Amino acid sequence: MRPSIESVRVDISYRPLRIAWGIRAGDMDAFRAAARLSFALWGGRFNPIIIVDHQDEAESLIDAFRVDLIFPIGDSKEVKAFVQRFPYLIKPFFHDSVFIGDGEGGARSQVLDIHNALVHLQRKPEWKRVKEQGMRLYTWAPDDPLADIFLIQFGDYPDRDEVLIHYRDLLREASEAT
Repeated sequence: MRPSIESVRVDISYRPLRIAWGIRAGDMDAFRAAARLSFALWGGRFNPIIIVDHQDEAESLIDAFRVDLIFPIGDSKEVKAFVQRFPYLIKPFFHDSVFIGDGEGGARSQVLDIHNALVHLQRKPEWKRVKEQGMRLYTWAPDDPLADIFLIQFGDYPDRDEVLIHYRDLLREASEAT
C-alpha cells in the first residue's frame, strides 16, 4: 500500500512594507513629518499615522492596516512606550532610520521608495501617458492657513537635509513635471 501524498498550497502576496507612524496627539510637526515620509515611500498611502494617546483606536488601526512595524516620530516617552507594546512588530532596519547613507551618492531608503517606483514605471506605457498629459508639482507657503490640507491633498517630500535624498527633483526629472 502506498502512503498518501498530500500537497500544500501557499499563496504569497507581495506588497511594500507597511509602516505605522506613531505620534502624540497635537504634535503637528510629527504629523507633517509622517505625511512627508509616507509620500516618499512606495505604498506610503497605506502607512497609517497612529495617535498613540488614543490606545484603543491605535490598536484597531494597527490591526486594520496589518502593520508590519511601528516607527516612532518624536522623542516623547509615550510614543516610545507605545512601540514597546508590540514586541512582535520589529524594525527590520540596520539603523534606527528609514534612510541611511551620507548623501554623497550613497543615501538610500531601506524600504521601497518612489525612486524604486519611478524606475519600475519608466518603461511602462502608462508612464508615457502621464508625461504626455503633464504633471504638476505644487508648493505653498509654510504659514498658509491651508498648508496641512495641501500637504495631505497634493503631497510633499521630506527635506533633503533630513533624508539626504531630493525626492522632488527625482520626480521632476522622471516626469518632466512643471
